Amino acid sequence: MRLSRSIVVNVEPHLVWKHISDPGCYPEFMANLERWEIVTDTPAGVGARYTVHWKVGSVPIGGVIEVSEFDEPRDLAWIGITGITLRGRFRMRDAGDGRTKVSFRLAYEAPGGLLGLIADRVAASQVTRTMDETLRRLKHLVEN
Repeated sequence: MRLSRSIVVNVEPHLVWKHISDPGCYPEFMANLERWEIVTDTPAGVGARYTVHWKVGSVPIGGVIEVSEFDEPRDLAWIGITGITLRGRFRMRDAGDGRTKVSFRLAYEAPGGLLGLIADRVAASQVTRTMDETLRRLKHLVEN
């Protein structure tokens, strides 16, 4: 399942990046986050790993993710190392007049063949709401 949501915030990209690139900020804006732990001793950037669990319905999903792209102040992407098959990305683009378009993309696949596909489709509406809420919280955080 591939999902993408976007929002325009009223600050420049480098100010959004300040929060996106700081692993300590994720609990402040990531909606339905149940667990966020730093796994590696490396600084934020490519190769850094985190244990992440989001609540989807009544079930926490996630696992260990690894940062795969860290392109200041434009893109931060990750891949799932354990748990469900997962890829995610925050993308920041100049929207003019000191504003930034922030896109949040997720691609995931639950195990289980046909049953996993059904679970993915059922979860998609809740995951989309979680992504929208995450972007609203990020907007509030960076604009205040």
